[in-house]
Amino acid sequence: MAEIAGRRKMENAMTVEIIEWMRASFEIDAERGLLIWRHPPKNHPRMIDREAGSFRPTHWGKRYCHIKKDRHAFKRGYLIFLWVYGRWPAPCLDHIDGNSENDSIANLREATTTENAWNHKKRARRINLPMGVRLITKSGRYEARIGFHGNQLTLGAYDTPEAAHAVYLAKRKELYREWA
Repeated sequence: MAEIAGRRKMENAMTVEIIEWMRASFEIDAERGLLIWRHPPKNHPRMIDREAGSFRPTHWGKRYCHIKKDRHAFKRGYLIFLWVYGRWPAPCLDHIDGNSENDSIANLREATTTENAWNHKKRARRINLPMGVRLITKSGRYEARIGFHGNQLTLGAYDTPEAAHAVYLAKRKELYREWA
């Protein structure tokens, strides 16, 4: 118990330190999701009045803007959230519109890992069918399926991939609500 309290105290001190660094270093536009260098690091004086951070792709292809402080890279969205609410999002941060480059505060919300996964608009596919649809090779029909809390739900077989996808989207909206 004392260990957890000590860790929280250290995290709170780090949070205050990061907010002070942001206050001293940036002009912060939370509405647009931008941090503009007011006082850049001494080895980068040319960055004054320029947007802070650089975009890095993840292994699945999404790009996030990262800003470094003392060799530690912070995602810009997390810094914007911290600036507005005075705390880190727990357990993770979700971009409502699915665009990882849009860090405006209106586009950011706290989410569980599961809710964040529900908000994925599309995934890489080896087959040319819409998300939630697979071909039943024996019958030539299309099956609609959706995953929810670790279970695969079969939504029926349909003559066209469009019909199966429509059923999938309706069920997705029903199960995932605002996260769909």
